[in-house]
Amino acid sequence: MAEVKDILLTLGYKLNDTGNDYRANPLYRPSDNASVLSIKKDTGFWYDYKTGQHGTLEQLVKVTLGLPSGKAKEWLKDRQWDASKVIIKPKINELKVFPNEILLEMDKDYSFWENRGISPKTLDIFQGGVISSGRMKDRFTFPIFNSKRQIVGLSGRELLEDGGRRPKWKHIGDKTQWAYPLIINKKAVFDTGEIILVESIGDMLALWEAGVRQVVVTFGLSVSNSLLNIFLKVDPRRIFISLNNDDQSSSAGNKASLKMKDKLLKYFDRPQVKIEFPDKNDFGDMTTKEIELWRKKLGISLHQE
Repeated sequence: MAEVKDILLTLGYKLNDTGNDYRANPLYRPSDNASVLSIKKDTGFWYDYKTGQHGTLEQLVKVTLGLPSGKAKEWLKDRQWDASKVIIKPKINELKVFPNEILLEMDKDYSFWENRGISPKTLDIFQGGVISSGRMKDRFTFPIFNSKRQIVGLSGRELLEDGGRRPKWKHIGDKTQWAYPLIINKKAVFDTGEIILVESIGDMLALWEAGVRQVVVTFGLSVSNSLLNIFLKVDPRRIFISLNNDDQSSSAGNKASLKMKDKLLKYFDRPQVKIEFPDKNDFGDMTTKEIELWRKKLGISLHQE
């Protein structure tokens, strides 16, 4: 079975080994810079520091040899390249599907979120409401849809600030399989080429209210393999890790951000992945104006719908 190095040498690349990656002069454009092209040793993902071009090993074959996508895949297959080892395939679990009738149990009492600056117009998009009985009793609960618009999970926010021992957020379903809210904002992610990773739906709503649509919720402090597979297909220009901004550099949130960045850098190049905390503890603590200033500071796009 061919390794990344074998494929690159067959293509004619002269490689400089820098540890985690190879550096080379790009053969698909005029250049005399032998370090401008970075190629990951284990996956073949590449980044051209001059032009910003990047992609999979198949895409590098395509641009180097001038082949159509299908022919590039065949070229790799003929040289015994196993593309499946690049994508981390998550364990496939059969997800529980909730009946759509659960939406009828959600009271459209938006007062909790309106008091936090979230408009009914925004909340209507996500179809949540207050549930008065069962496991999500007295929580504002959001349905989690899959790509087939089936409800595969529920995420509920505690309504009482002094909710005792109840956690602020409660989830029902396998959140490692969720890609929220991509069924709603997938176009914004593709059009902007940006992904902003946040911990909770509350953070996402605050950003959405400020016009920032390219947000993905991690539902915790790590990025799942399911999300990673989606990100590889999107191939974004930039991924912003924007978990909660804890005061201590040794805090769980800050440690998790560094760990998440290390994981993403196995598949994306350093210029694509940035840790950019909210200016306060989380985006829910920021006003729309403060989020707008944060967005402009980082050059994050506004999606034109």
